[in-house]
Amino acid sequence: MAEFPICITPSQRELARMTEEERLTALLQVKERKKAVKAKPKKILGGPLMVNRMKMWRQHRERVKEAISTVDAEAPNFQAARITGVNNLRDEAQVFMKRTKANIQLLVEISRTMRTHGAINPFRYEVVHAVSSVPLALLSLEQLERDNRDFGRRIMEVHSEVDSGLSDKRLLEGRNAAQVAPLELPPQAMAKYEAFNIPLPESDAELRRLFRPRIYFDIYLKDARPLGRIVIQLYTEAAPLVVLQLIKSCMCNQHSKFLVKRLFPNLWLETDLLLAADSLLHQPLEYDAKVIDHGASSYVLSFSKAYVKGFTQHLSFAISFKPLTVVNGSRVGFGRIVKGSKICECIQSYGTKNGKLSRGLLFTSCGLL
Repeated sequence: MAEFPICITPSQRELARMTEEERLTALLQVKERKKAVKAKPKKILGGPLMVNRMKMWRQHRERVKEAISTVDAEAPNFQAARITGVNNLRDEAQVFMKRTKANIQLLVEISRTMRTHGAINPFRYEVVHAVSSVPLALLSLEQLERDNRDFGRRIMEVHSEVDSGLSDKRLLEGRNAAQVAPLELPPQAMAKYEAFNIPLPESDAELRRLFRPRIYFDIYLKDARPLGRIVIQLYTEAAPLVVLQLIKSCMCNQHSKFLVKRLFPNLWLETDLLLAADSLLHQPLEYDAKVIDHGASSYVLSFSKAYVKGFTQHLSFAISFKPLTVVNGSRVGFGRIVKGSKICECIQSYGTKNGKLSRGLLFTSCGLL
């Protein structure tokens, strides 16, 4: 409220009321006039002809809005690689490096010439002497001798399929009898058989055939070439049933039942032999893990002690490529490769670090010597 209120006379109050009524009446008339104008229908000039023209004009507008241009009006692509020359940067860098190298070499030669005061003779005026052919001839002669020895060794290993009636094997055994020392079986390994009173052969040859049999395998590189033959000497007292199974399979030339599973270079080769349903190897095995020392030599045949309770479907054994002292006590050794170590070194190149074979290895033949 104002501090000093204004005093209005009755006549002034009546005048203000009349003025307000006039203003409201005028506003009401204006609103009614607007409503009447809106409610009045618009007159179309020209009649039905103008209506058709307006309709056609609207249809034309709609067609124009939906029209698609057949002219490619988009801007061309910007080929940044061609303009900036990014693809030629490597070639330019190589040219720059070659030029820099040539300049450095030129500076080095200029520096050497300045230090020696031009005493360097860049031309070769001396007479070039012919090299003697004697060293090359000696190398060729040594290679020829090695080839002859290998050829003779292969001829000696050939076995005739025709019975000629000549006992060459007996002659060779009699000839080598004086050179080979008699077989001495380990007393600790044979002590467990004393209670059975097993009659042993008297001759050294029969004793070797019983306790030290030899088998062989011919190895073939799949889709390539034959690699050669390996000869394995088995130790019967180490695992009699395992040795017996290998001898049976080799005597019947069942090379297709041997399958190379994995190959770890510089470690070992894992092989499986498919077993029959009535095989004795499904039962607990008799073994002696102290017959062969894994750390004494390479190329030892062995199987894990996890199979001493019996094999399932395959006889799984491994061939080591180096002495493995760490497996003593966990694996049973029952054989050793006596011929064909070069072949074992060769096949290591076809294995990987995870044991997968890069090329297949097959046994094409096997037998008992």
